[in-house]
Amino acid sequence: MHILRNLSAIVLFGVVATLAAADDSPYNKGVAAWKVKDYAEARKQWEKSLAEGGPDEALNNLAFLLFNGLGGEAEPSKAVELWRKGAALGVSEAQWHLGYALEEGRGIARDRTRALAWYLCAIATPEKQSANDTTERDIEQDAQNAERKLRAELSEAEVAEGNRIALQLISRYSSRLDTTKP
Repeated sequence: MHILRNLSAIVLFGVVATLAAADDSPYNKGVAAWKVKDYAEARKQWEKSLAEGGPDEALNNLAFLLFNGLGGEAEPSKAVELWRKGAALGVSEAQWHLGYALEEGRGIARDRTRALAWYLCAIATPEKQSANDTTERDIEQDAQNAERKLRAELSEAEVAEGNRIALQLISRYSSRLDTTKP
């Protein structure tokens, strides 16, 4: 009984230590810096997170800072490059932001048909991932709003082409890739 209690304490300590280490990750430090609007620090931490193979969401987060010039110079082309990588990995927010960049023609050639397709992919991605994740639901809602607004501005032919492209994107990129396994 005494051994079992000690083993439980060791396991619990290991879990707590692991959680504490995770809280100290560059990704989480970037989130903490973002929350207090220290964008330069958030950039630094998310760059470090990516270099260390941190969460794919760091691609989207760093790209957002770069696109908008938060914490340093605006680098829309580099932001689009990161969003493309994140979108291909199934990061719904990166898919939505890539659609926005395409719609605006910032950091990439303007292509509103492809923008529509990426919005539709961003809408489909949370449905395949987690129906209970409130962050994913918020991203889905934002992508739906962007999609509705853009759809109203496009011709029927552009919408049809956007839908065709979206089917291809959704089949390829709406499920998260597990990048933690070799």
